[in-house]
This record gives sequence, C-alpha cells and structure tokens, in this order.
Amino acid sequence: MSRSGVHFALTAAQTETLWDRYEQQDDVGVLEVVRSIEAAWDEAHLQETDKAWDAIHRCLSDGTLQPGAGTWPLVGAVLGGECMYFGDDHIVRFLDADNVAEVATALETVTHDWFAGRFATLGQHGYAGVGDERDLAYTWHWFEQMRAFFARTAAEKRAMMFSADTLP
Repeated sequence: MSRSGVHFALTAAQTETLWDRYEQQDDVGVLEVVRSIEAAWDEAHLQETDKAWDAIHRCLSDGTLQPGAGTWPLVGAVLGGECMYFGDDHIVRFLDADNVAEVATALETVTHDWFAGRFATLGQHGYAGVGDERDLAYTWHWFEQMRAFFARTAAEKRAMMFSADTLP
C-alpha cells in the first residue's frame, strides 16, 4: 500500500540542486535533497494528498499507477514529469514551471461527475482502496486541494516536485 504523498513548489535554488544530483545520477544525493525540502516543511509551498494520490493519479491517467500512462497534461499531476529517483523505496517526480502551468490549466476542467466516473472504474485496474462513496469523497477532497495548489504554484511560476515514500 502506498504512503502519504506531498507536492512541493520549489524555489529556483531547490530546483537547481535537485537537477544537479539527478544529472550526476546520484540517487542518494537526490534523496538527500528531497529530505532537505521535506524537512523545511514550507507549508505555504506544499500540498499533502495523504494516500489519495494513488487514486487521484489513477483517475487522471489510464486507471493504473504507471507514470505517463494516460493523456497529457492530466497524467502529469501526480506521477508525470521527470522521474528523479530510481529506487523502489521512494517516488520523486519533477515538473518544470511550464509543465506546472499546463497541468494546472487542465485540472481546472475536471468536474466531480467526470472524476467520479473514472473513480468507479479503478477496481478494474488493481486499485486496493475501498472504492465506496466515502473513499470517493476523501479522494475528491484531496484532488480539490491539489488542484488549488497547482493553480497557486503556476501563478508563482515555480517548478514542482511530488514525493512519496513507498515502503510501509
């Protein structure tokens, strides 16, 4: 089962440091940068999605947890963009500021009815959640929070990182 996920709006310095470690193919260094960003816990520039990130990504993609499996730009909201870490114990995805703006615009088009229709099909794709109305309400709540965060981050012209620890 997945752990809690968090989106972070990155400063230019954080983006540069993260990319530097990534370009050096330094997974340990990438995680050090991620942990530093997480430890700072800049509440004005982060958005938790709790464990709902799993269902949110599935609704916005092809129903699976496969990164990039779906239609851009909606698929970019959680597991889209550049994979910055290649271990199996953590997820680190990066969107540059232009992609954040594109995803933010696409997220504005998502209606509750459309989302609920997608949510109803997740059991066919290996979704381990309950899948009932309460689960949908929980997932929709976190989706709305995430959508607002994308809009704010796009307005600030910041890049974004999604991070989730995948180990129990």
